[in-house]
Amino acid sequence: MVGQRVKELRNAANMTQQELAEGIISRTYLSLIEKNTVHPSTNVLKKLSVKLNCTLDDFTITASERNLSLLDIKKEVKWAENNVKSEDYSRLDEFVEKDYQLLESITEYERGATYWVRASYYFSKDDFVSAREEIMKALQVVEGLREVNLYLRCLILLSRIEFEENHTDKAIRQLTKANNVTIYENISNTVRVSILVYLGEYYRLMGENYVSINFNEDALALNRKLNTHHKGMDIENSLFKANYGIRNYEEAEKHIRRAIQYADLSDNPLHCAGTRTNLAILKIKLKQYDEACEEMEKANKIVEEHQLDSPFILTIKLRYAQALAMRGQVAEGRKIIEENIEEDSAGFGHEIMGDICVMEGHMEKAVEYYLKSTEAKEEPLFKTRLYPKLADLYRRIGKIDKSLEYYEKSVHFYDELVTDMI
Repeated sequence: MVGQRVKELRNAANMTQQELAEGIISRTYLSLIEKNTVHPSTNVLKKLSVKLNCTLDDFTITASERNLSLLDIKKEVKWAENNVKSEDYSRLDEFVEKDYQLLESITEYERGATYWVRASYYFSKDDFVSAREEIMKALQVVEGLREVNLYLRCLILLSRIEFEENHTDKAIRQLTKANNVTIYENISNTVRVSILVYLGEYYRLMGENYVSINFNEDALALNRKLNTHHKGMDIENSLFKANYGIRNYEEAEKHIRRAIQYADLSDNPLHCAGTRTNLAILKIKLKQYDEACEEMEKANKIVEEHQLDSPFILTIKLRYAQALAMRGQVAEGRKIIEENIEEDSAGFGHEIMGDICVMEGHMEKAVEYYLKSTEAKEEPLFKTRLYPKLADLYRRIGKIDKSLEYYEKSVHFYDELVTDMI
């Protein structure tokens, strides 16, 4: 670590903290640096290196690493870069701690790649603040380089950070910039496939299903041209959801079955369970409840065999309960929901319970469950499904004023989602 090396070099030079800090920074700030509480700027390190009669590299290479050759460092940077490309972050902890990006002896590409690796590593840990700091440094380094693919990978990661921080419009802006670069530079590779896939998914989440389909179809076409299957499952899953959104259920089923094939090949049990759950959701919509239950039983079996631990497991349980209830096994479905409803912060469990109450003729109780469900989520897409249910229920129990109130709310949320431009 940098702070530890500063302390080692200061002690080797028989200097106090006050002597080293004088004229550069405060002694307190130097103390924080040596404790690795703060990370000094390159400018501060340069000034400290003059006083300590050392190079910047001496701050970043520990005693055990000083025997590493420059070639070894370059190989390690490439190794880390390849690990991120293959989405393997399990062995990057030590690499991130070495601060190779501060070495003067590496190339600017390697410096930018190291920042990108560090940003990707923090992103994998859901530390989006640190990820943003590192990716902005990476972009400063690589924006003017000839290595356009690294620049594009940085823009992709920045877009993903924006999306995770609920800035979908900014995420799309970064991806659009990246896509324009690929067009200008005539780039046709898997990096561009990734750009198209993320554009397709983000537009779908904004309700722009037709735009989403176009981007995903472009990604499929580019994969065929490259003879690859890059992000194949993501593409097919997104196309399923977009076609489901425009009620093209036949096309949606074609794509989710392809997504299941990709998931099975990936040997990722969560993907296998997730894609089968999506097929079950489609089957519920088509009122093919036996097939829906069959797919949910497969998903549950995968969860149990692999002892999966993910927030998505709750969705699988609730969807299974929904399928059972719709098939007529109301008691079984109700039992599953009651066992899991307290963990469900998304409100879906309450919605299913409301549906069950409607099936049983308990309209007032159904209203209570639907209202609880609306309190759990703010997304317009969620409420455009719930508000019409509430409006219809209030009409059926004779509360016309409340019915009109929720019909008006439905219109309000549809207005937010649907443009009136020609």
